[in-house]
Amino acid sequence: MSLKGAPQLKARVRALKLTFKGYGRTWADETAKQAKARIRQQGAVRTGRLLGSVRRKSATQKRATVVAHYTANFVDAGSKAHDIVPKKAKRLAWESGEGTIFAKKVHKRRISPRRFKAASAQAALRKYPMKATMLKLWNEAA
Repeated sequence: MSLKGAPQLKARVRALKLTFKGYGRTWADETAKQAKARIRQQGAVRTGRLLGSVRRKSATQKRATVVAHYTANFVDAGSKAHDIVPKKAKRLAWESGEGTIFAKKVHKRRISPRRFKAASAQAALRKYPMKATMLKLWNEAA
């Protein structure tokens, strides 16, 4: 028994296997763009380190990864109020514009969450729906 159109079907299935690589790259780039815009909009820019670190790390046939500086987690989820105490020394010390400052402990205030990670990823999915990419590749492959 033979199947009519078998080569075309094989070509279409092969094209679908490669769908995510190009789509993942587009989605990850748009997610990084959206995340940067949300960070700016929420006023989470003090030095620009976080903003400059948001980027696409990779896009393979199975997954796409967007990364940022580890402080992105604290901006996104916020943090509880807590005290910082020295572990091995008797005092904390740091440089300031006024000179060296010493303290036995420092109280860090609560940081409210400024959600941007999930919202950016979802906005990128809405802007570039995967279904349209799959249909385009399916139709072009035959």
